[in-house]
Amino acid sequence: VVVMNYPEQIKAFYMRLNDDGKTVAAMDVLAPGIGEIIGGAQREERLDQLDQRMQQFHIDPASYAWYRDLRRYGTVPHAGFGLGFERLVVYVCGLGNIRDAIPYPRVPGSAEF
Repeated sequence: VVVMNYPEQIKAFYMRLNDDGKTVAAMDVLAPGIGEIIGGAQREERLDQLDQRMQQFHIDPASYAWYRDLRRYGTVPHAGFGLGFERLVVYVCGLGNIRDAIPYPRVPGSAEF
């Protein structure tokens, strides 16, 4: 299942506001029994919109001066996504536990120092 265009109130300030003013250009790919496998969004490239979103979320613009400068001095529309590789392996291979998909298991007592 692909879920798209989330309500703007529940997503991060840097996600691009859609033309309807109510949703952001974000998406998740959900797999049954697993949950989110891929999450992605278009980033807000318009400085005025970014400033409005920061104000809406009560974020101090001074704390993100470097990020705002990226928009001020030139940017292009862009997007990004993250893939939960272990979750994808669980789904594709039909595994019952995500621990079976972790390439380097992290369990108590397994680290050699």
